[in-house]
Amino acid sequence: MNKPGLAPLSFIAAAIVLIGCPADDVTTDTMPSTVSTTMMTAATLDTGDGDGDDPDTTGDGDNCGDGVVQTGEQCDLGPSNSPSGQCTPDCTIAACGDGYVWVGLEECDDANNSNSDECVQNCKLADCGDGFVQTGVEECDDGNDDEADGCTTMCVPAMCGDGIVQEGEQCDDANLLTGDDCPACQLAYCGDGHIHGGVEQCDDGNMSSNDACVYPQCIPNVCGDGHINVGVEQCDDGNENENDLCANDCTLT
Repeated sequence: MNKPGLAPLSFIAAAIVLIGCPADDVTTDTMPSTVSTTMMTAATLDTGDGDGDDPDTTGDGDNCGDGVVQTGEQCDLGPSNSPSGQCTPDCTIAACGDGYVWVGLEECDDANNSNSDECVQNCKLADCGDGFVQTGVEECDDGNDDEADGCTTMCVPAMCGDGIVQEGEQCDDANLLTGDDCPACQLAYCGDGHIHGGVEQCDDGNMSSNDACVYPQCIPNVCGDGHINVGVEQCDDGNENENDLCANDCTLT
């Protein structure tokens, strides 16, 4: 019969056996199943981009506009990418010739290298005097403000009558009249072939005094003026004396 308050000897012996068992004898069969499941899940986590291949280090492709400069992009300002700003909608740094007008720096951008259209090099609007001939608009453009060369500041070739004295011209009164002081852009003179209104009565374009128009007065040749009008007068002694060898009708006596 056991004394009250004392544990049975068989229970104490069993406890000693359990305490004395080495920890290595505990098998994994006694571990909760949730531990092994959690470890397996962590070992198979994919840290890539979700497509099953190696981790993605170059971006997923078309990321322009996400605010992160990826491979193949020159810039990326996210929502601030703009066709009128420093970073274009293509994620390229704005440059003349890209087809985008960078406000404040470019006046135009037609995405070509032509200097004969409305937008020339350096993305400037074509203008008379820029040195480029705009097709269908300008006839010439020498890139200067000199009115006295071959191309005026209106980008048209210089010509007599444009009001600008060019090389080879003595005058230019902005008209094509030949009876004023400046016919054919030369100063009027007797013998130039142009009758100077109010000054000359005739002008046959030569310096002869023996034809119908006497030089250098540019007046008609008449009997008694002292100039023989060849083919019309036989003589002309410039007087009205009937007793000399030349009658008053300019015939020989």
